Amino acid sequence: AILAQVPAETEQAVTLARARSQSERATCELAPAVRAMAEKKERRMITKEELEKHNSEKDCWLLIHDLVLDLKDDFLQEHPGGPDVITCLAGREATSDYEDIAHSDNAREWTSKFIIGYIEGADEEAKTKLIPKNSELKARGGAGGMGGMLPVLLVVVLAVLAYFMMQNK
Repeated sequence: AILAQVPAETEQAVTLARARSQSERATCELAPAVRAMAEKKERRMITKEELEKHNSEKDCWLLIHDLVLDLKDDFLQEHPGGPDVITCLAGREATSDYEDIAHSDNAREWTSKFIIGYIEGADEEAKTKLIPKNSELKARGGAGGMGGMLPVLLVVVLAVLAYFMMQNK
C-alpha cells in the first residue's frame, strides 16, 4: 500500500540504487579473483624498443610502474575517460600520467588484468607485482601527482601575490 503512493521517479531511483549496490558488491567480491588471475599470468621481460612498437589504438601497450600492459579495444572503449586519453600514451612510460589521475583501487585492480610483462631492467618484484593500491603508494611516499607539494606551492603563490600587492600600495 505504501509503494502505491511512491512516485515512479522515486521507485526508479530505488531500483537504480539497489542495482548499483549489487554491482559494487560484485566488484568487491570480484577484486580478489581479478588479483589472483593477474598474479597467475605468465609474464615476460619486454624491451623498451618492443614497447615503443605498440603505439596505436589497435595495438596499445603502456608502461606503468615497470609493468607492461596490453590494452585491447574493449578496455579502451570501456575506459571512463575514453580511448584517446590512453592511446595518446601508447608505447610509452605512463606512470606519472596514470598516478596524476588518482585512480581508485577498483580501477587499479581492473588495470592489473592487462599486465603482460615487465620492462627490461626492472627489479625482481616486477615479475609478480600488480599495479599498486593507493595505500601501498602512500606507504612508499609516492601517492602520485603533486601530493605533499601542493600546500607548499599554494603558500609560495600566496606569498608572491601578497608581496606584489604590498608593492602597489
